[in-house]
Amino acid sequence: MRCDDFLELQSALLDGELGARESRDVEAHVARCTHCQATLEDTQDLSGSLRAQAEYFRASAALRSRIEAQIRAEPRAAARMAKPTRIAPGFSLPSWWPRWGMGVAVPVAAAILSFTIGVQFAGPSADERLLGEALGDHARALLTDHAFDVASSDRHTVKPWFADKLDFSPPVRDLGAEGFPLIGGRLDYLDHTRVAVLAYQKRQHEIDVFVWPVVSGASGVSSLTRTSRGYNVVRWSEGGMNFCAVSDVEPDDLKHLMVLIRSAPAG
Repeated sequence: MRCDDFLELQSALLDGELGARESRDVEAHVARCTHCQATLEDTQDLSGSLRAQAEYFRASAALRSRIEAQIRAEPRAAARMAKPTRIAPGFSLPSWWPRWGMGVAVPVAAAILSFTIGVQFAGPSADERLLGEALGDHARALLTDHAFDVASSDRHTVKPWFADKLDFSPPVRDLGAEGFPLIGGRLDYLDHTRVAVLAYQKRQHEIDVFVWPVVSGASGVSSLTRTSRGYNVVRWSEGGMNFCAVSDVEPDDLKHLMVLIRSAPAG
């Protein structure tokens, strides 16, 4: 089992949805891989924290009665829907089909089909999903107190730490003089891909900068900024690498960090 396989199965493992064989495979992989073991422990801690802090509300008696009434009414509604409207020998239409004539029914059917397809396929773009995933990783790291695997302000310590853990070398910049001291680094995952995370600090705020290579043949991103749930996210590409900075600092601070990383000598 690979780390990517583990990531796809860890939620099912925690929810008790895996079979005996898959559970053994996942547990055997976690026993061998210290990084996946730490990821699983972080997820377990996060799940426990959310359950302990979540608010639960009991349904009122009136709401319960309405739901039970709707459930009792469903068999009768289903029976009415199942009865066809005969319009010609050997051909029938369901009862919900409009009886306005084909001149109106055909445009209505086309509109329903277009709406259904739009609802089915509309959704966040790949960039939006990736930014949301980076935001979730950042929040999880803060909540579980797992901000970095290697704690150091020395780029000559942080950069070599990644050497045997990634198939690329992330550029590590020393930006302490500019007000963004390096405080460490860790491994994480974006879109099922292992990435480097460089942790910087701005005043009392931590900034996570995710770094991973631009896929061959793909175009990079000049600059993309989003705000969600009190966090700001800035993504860009430079020198064959993708960068995604996440923090609750002001957007201007993140943009300043982006400018500094882009202009600093590679290291």
